[in-house]
Amino acid sequence: MTEALLGAMPSGGWTVDDLDQMPVSNIRYELTDGAMTVSPSPSNLHQRLSAALTIRLAAEVPPELDVAQAVEIRFARQLTRIPDVMLVRSDDPGRHWFAPAEVVVAIEIESPGNHIEDRTTKPVLYARYGIPHYWRIELLPLQVTTYQLREGDTYHKVSRGDRIKIDEPLALDIPLVELLPRWARRG
Repeated sequence: MTEALLGAMPSGGWTVDDLDQMPVSNIRYELTDGAMTVSPSPSNLHQRLSAALTIRLAAEVPPELDVAQAVEIRFARQLTRIPDVMLVRSDDPGRHWFAPAEVVVAIEIESPGNHIEDRTTKPVLYARYGIPHYWRIELLPLQVTTYQLREGDTYHKVSRGDRIKIDEPLALDIPLVELLPRWARRG
């Protein structure tokens, strides 16, 4: 189906130039060495949590940072990822993609089927390209693990629990349950 929508894979693989030619949509296209991955639509709970987190972070971030939701990071011509939420430092935060050097925090909310990507592939990629902080939020059970880049290109766990409690790159203490819609707080 994707091939019918996009045509055959170009010789040498897909590039960010190809992504720029695609019509605007809510579909997430990510590139890995020129191979395109199309992500399914996240669940309503995933999207509600992402939206609530974006709003909460926008109210808390200092003026030198901005919040981006589901916007692309371009690591190379044939390598991209789209975190659920990011804190960015940019002279032009209205763009539809950011360079890794502009990303201060990449945040992923796990969905069924993307555990390996969110727990293994993305942290290694984000760390290799110098993104200082990575947060992974799990929906079942509801918890967050925060990581910070220390020496080299490896993340070290800072915290794990039912609240985002950090001191860097800004001080936050947000109980995850506050980000859930009312219907998800029951039971």
